[in-house]
Amino acid sequence: MTFTMHNIESTIGKGALGFLKNSVLIALAVSVLGTVIAFISAYLTARLPSKSSRVLHLLSITSLAVPGMVLGLSYVMAFKTSFFYGTFAILILVNSVHFFSSPYLMFYNSMGKLSGDLEAVGATLGIGRLRMIRDVFIPTLRSTIMESFSYFFVNSMMTISAVAFLETAKTKPVALMIPQLEAQVLLEAMAFISVVILAVNLMLKGVIALIKKLTKRRIHKA
Repeated sequence: MTFTMHNIESTIGKGALGFLKNSVLIALAVSVLGTVIAFISAYLTARLPSKSSRVLHLLSITSLAVPGMVLGLSYVMAFKTSFFYGTFAILILVNSVHFFSSPYLMFYNSMGKLSGDLEAVGATLGIGRLRMIRDVFIPTLRSTIMESFSYFFVNSMMTISAVAFLETAKTKPVALMIPQLEAQVLLEAMAFISVVILAVNLMLKGVIALIKKLTKRRIHKA
């Protein structure tokens, strides 16, 4: 019951820092890619209703019903013989799909609350859709965009279900060390990894909270 750095040093010696870098890289990539695709998909389904948009909406919410383990195994069977397998790209893709539905629904509901006449007014004034998205939708949904980014990041840092079947020694996320250390009954090392993941997620949450605060100040000053 004395203070010691032994457990931390031994965990780092097992490659924890390298795996942590992998996790942060994957989480950031998933956050950017997932947020962009969720925004675009929600715009198409919420603002441009059609038969194809209804199909897209159904596909966008389907991942809610697919467990991560099933998703990971399906990716193994689909991509095992391709160059795509064993890369960071497949981990980024599977996480983007795994956590896509909730951010998509956030954007979908937020866009549904905006006036349905915005596009008509823009067309009357000669304003294109891309400019409307840039000048109206993105500023209005800034808070939702940050929440979506945060959701993708936090879940990508913590998940072990889908990526467990797709990782390699070079692309392994740090969260996968937890079941490995648990199997070896290295509970202290497992606790250290959990605290590190928690700290990274809290840092991201803190940065987003700071950005929101600064944004509100700018709006009030304007």
